[in-house]
Amino acid sequence: MRFFEFAKLMHDNYEEKAKAGEFVVILIDAILDDAALEKADPNPLYGLGKSTLEAYYSGRRPISQKRAAQIVPRLSEETFAGFVETYSMDALDHIRDKLAEYGFDVPSYDVGRALANILAQMIKRRSEGLSDEVVKLDYKRYESGQLLKNIAPASIERRGDKLHIAGEVITIDRDLVPDNIAEQELDYIRALYEVFAEKLHRETFTSEDLPLLPKSMKANYREQRKAYYSAVSIERSVRDVFDDGEDEFQRLKDDAWEGINTTYWKEYPDGYARLNAVLEKITSTSLDGSVLSQMRNLIGNLEKKGICHILVNDGVIESWVTVDD
Repeated sequence: MRFFEFAKLMHDNYEEKAKAGEFVVILIDAILDDAALEKADPNPLYGLGKSTLEAYYSGRRPISQKRAAQIVPRLSEETFAGFVETYSMDALDHIRDKLAEYGFDVPSYDVGRALANILAQMIKRRSEGLSDEVVKLDYKRYESGQLLKNIAPASIERRGDKLHIAGEVITIDRDLVPDNIAEQELDYIRALYEVFAEKLHRETFTSEDLPLLPKSMKANYREQRKAYYSAVSIERSVRDVFDDGEDEFQRLKDDAWEGINTTYWKEYPDGYARLNAVLEKITSTSLDGSVLSQMRNLIGNLEKKGICHILVNDGVIESWVTVDD
């Protein structure tokens, strides 16, 4: 992969508007360390003409050896990985797939670190007067293939969007709540719309009707979506990192259903009451069937609520409104 290919890939998936030359400066800004950013003129590309920056972007010219040498002492792969984490989940998945086309086999949880390493290598190579082409990663990757059951749960801790495992740090898939049409096809969303239709005495309810919800129900809806994606982020991360991650998350879901099913089957005035009763119950339910529950800060109340919505997608919970058909 060459710098111009890297820049175009990152630019195509960047959500904010930026011209080609401007985006080159944005990329370099994103990999500078805090000390560099405190300087009056931290980025050696500041002040370069539009044509030069566009030549870097298009591949007509490589970043000059002199400019690259000025950037190298200021590099921070960690900072750039944080910049990558501002991209949407869909964008990160697309970038991961494109990296594979260039020969970089990168799991979804490692996309940020991989991109940071690739860009850092490109700049270092140019500082030495070499081509900016990078063909392999040179950072220490966390090796998949380990089994969760073979790792002491107390040695794994979640801190924000990072998993700390025996000295290794792994970024959890971001729990971004997307705003797209495709999400409306998810079963858990349809089940929530069914609840709202019943509560508002309407035959149907769609995304266009969301403004009709009372303030409290709007807040409830936002919370459920956030909870769902928080749980999904954990599910995807443990599945990608550990060979038995999918099995362990399934045990977590099974345990959750065993904890809430009695509450679910009770009589309620409407589906909204059933939904909230189940969500309240899950927060006080101990999920001891999986080692995931023993890892510090990994499965909180938000994730527990999200698991209930995953159970809807799985078909375990068919409806919050109609339970006897």
